[in-house]
Amino acid sequence: MNRIFERAIVDSSMQGAYIASSPNPVSQANFMRCLRRTLRVPIGLPATKTMVRFGARWLLHTDPELAIYGRYVVPQRLLDAGFSFEYPDLESALADLCGGRRGRPR
Repeated sequence: MNRIFERAIVDSSMQGAYIASSPNPVSQANFMRCLRRTLRVPIGLPATKTMVRFGARWLLHTDPELAIYGRYVVPQRLLDAGFSFEYPDLESALADLCGGRRGRPR
């Protein structure tokens, strides 16, 4: 995200709103599968819709539908501007964040 801000400061052609998300969106199920694989945790406990609705509304103060169904967005304006993502896919981003340590993100 910092690289996007830095680019916007130095590149005067970047005006208006930009989506600052991965160029390769994934579902929550795929995200959790990849996270478990990265952390080498074979089993994950599923969250029911009721649990997600409660957690989203009361703990995160956000719309439960967003947590359940998500939004698939692509940063098309950034891609069109030639921005290159350091970690364009989930696997490389999680590998960097988790550092190959089982169950212990850094």
